[in-house]
Amino acid sequence: MKLELLDKHQIAAMDDANGIETVGNHFTIREVKSARGWGRGIPLSLRAFARVMTATSCQELEDLVREAAQNDGRLARRPLMNKIKEIEAHQMLLERIETLMQGYSPCILSMQLKNTCTENSQLEMRRKMAIDLLSGELRVLRSASMWLKNYCTSLSGG
Repeated sequence: MKLELLDKHQIAAMDDANGIETVGNHFTIREVKSARGWGRGIPLSLRAFARVMTATSCQELEDLVREAAQNDGRLARRPLMNKIKEIEAHQMLLERIETLMQGYSPCILSMQLKNTCTENSQLEMRRKMAIDLLSGELRVLRSASMWLKNYCTSLSGG
């Protein structure tokens, strides 16, 4: 039922960078730059996805559909009234982001420790670019993780 609901509310088909048509939701997480992080970094559509995925009953899903119909038609875009369920949805995102983060540091460290031949400056430049790219992605994931932790803490009153 969740998949049908998500399919019904998915965004239109898009062409990717290679001109291949893809269908479904795509989430771009951006670095949260402000200390408060209000409304930045974690896309509303990703947070909505988490709310749908953590629903445990048909009634919860029906409530989300009803709320969407009463508002702008977008599914699960508003925080859940049940704070425990809202925290659960965001904890799911936090766990996934932290799992992703675990793979970055060893990879970056491995690339930094590689003993490359200094005669091949193009190879060295590519290695540095790869390290910079991975470091930037890790920075974004860390900021998203902090935002999610702060959000969950604020909801729990702690």
